[in-house]
Amino acid sequence: GVLYLLVVLCGIISEILVRNIVFAPGDIAATVDQITTYGFIFRLGFVVMLTRLVFLTLLVLALYKLLGPVKRDVAVVMVAFVLISNAVTTVALVFEFGAPLLLTSSDYSTLFTTDQWLAQVQFFINMQVHADKAAQIFSLWVILLGFLMFKSGYFPKLLGILMMVAGVGYMADFLVFFLLPQLDVQIAGFAFLAEVAFPFWLLIKGVNVEAWNSRAAAS
Repeated sequence: GVLYLLVVLCGIISEILVRNIVFAPGDIAATVDQITTYGFIFRLGFVVMLTRLVFLTLLVLALYKLLGPVKRDVAVVMVAFVLISNAVTTVALVFEFGAPLLLTSSDYSTLFTTDQWLAQVQFFINMQVHADKAAQIFSLWVILLGFLMFKSGYFPKLLGILMMVAGVGYMADFLVFFLLPQLDVQIAGFAFLAEVAFPFWLLIKGVNVEAWNSRAAAS
């Protein structure tokens, strides 16, 4: 439960630090000024997001131990999806961090015109966005998590259903971004409900230990 909350909190903090303070959507010149002005905040957001991936890795391993007795093969696939997603997201973050490296290099400012220089910064930022969205295909792990919760017998079925719906929402956002880019919509906003309800359930209520022991013995 603590690990899941840390994953959520790191995502929120990074969103506030980088997306809301540093980035100015649609205005690359303003974004460059913000990155230069708030360089420490930008780097802090980068570290927070990498830390989130560490917490997510630990989380999915804990979930494997917790839900493996339900269906071991499904739990293994869930772990694999998270680990691959983390790898792709790490690459995406490196692209994002490439932007301030361009801004602080005197070589680039002398070799290129201002427009060319800004275009390269925009390219790195766009690559981060696209790589991050590409990693979202592995949000299938959330659907598998919901399925395992639903079948477990030691979590409320409603929580499992909410988690599966959240995973479907993430997948829908992935498909809309790449197949229908003209639609500027976020379908998975409601997913926050499941991803907050589940860790609080773990922290406050926990699992039905008798049912978990029974499952573990059977597996």
